[in-house]
Amino acid sequence: MVPSNRCEYLEYLLSGLRKQTIKSFEIILVIKNCNFKAIDNLCREYSLKCIVIEQKEGYFTHALNLGKKEARGDIVIFTDDDAIPLQKWIERYIKLHRMYRYVAGICSRDIYIDLEKQKLLPTPDDKPEVKLYRLFIRSWLEPPHSSLKKYRLGVYLTKRLNIAHGFYIPSKTCYSLPLRGVNMSFKTSYIYDIWFPEHKLLKRAPGNEQYFALQLVLKGFDIIYVPNNPVLHIARRESLSRTMHREELKREFEIMKSLYRELLQRYGVRV
Repeated sequence: MVPSNRCEYLEYLLSGLRKQTIKSFEIILVIKNCNFKAIDNLCREYSLKCIVIEQKEGYFTHALNLGKKEARGDIVIFTDDDAIPLQKWIERYIKLHRMYRYVAGICSRDIYIDLEKQKLLPTPDDKPEVKLYRLFIRSWLEPPHSSLKKYRLGVYLTKRLNIAHGFYIPSKTCYSLPLRGVNMSFKTSYIYDIWFPEHKLLKRAPGNEQYFALQLVLKGFDIIYVPNNPVLHIARRESLSRTMHREELKREFEIMKSLYRELLQRYGVRV
């Protein structure tokens, strides 16, 4: 399931999906500000089974919800239009979901790639100083919320309702909320009534993937992180922090915190 605004890098994603070792899958594309006919023709050219939905209103999470409504397979894999999946990406997710039969969601990491230089770039998670901070400081300075204690080594929600990364990210398997929405998968039967957050002031909705998975955790299901099924993520000049005004970004983080709080309270969890 792929949301795309402007479809600038979508061809790289579709090219990667064309090369997958598993062929029995369909792609749900929710596009906005794109040439519908050109995208449909590209899917045909690559012999890919695509469901193309044109988004008329709303922002990023509205696109995700539109796509999720169309999901019919056993597993739903979410990614972005600027990702490049490796050849066995789908095959590995299928094997992982068979291996972890009772786990609702499995996520993995992304690795930045500079297309111009054809060079892999480190992510913030890979920096030694970040790993040391997570090992020696974060564990006591930013403890997990009471409902997510066993997620403390992965991605979790803190007592102050911030998203934090534990020491096992990005190199070890652990219980974890999704690291990033560019690379996460769920058993479809578990997420029929689970939705991404929508709000009139949310454009990018930072932390929406964790909100989505948190609903499953509060229902008693598990989410895990594995390091060995990455996607390449195109390093783009624009980023969330650059394309959004600082005050606007701060407001979105605060809205997401309020939505986490409402979600926890809805499930009877003390905040």
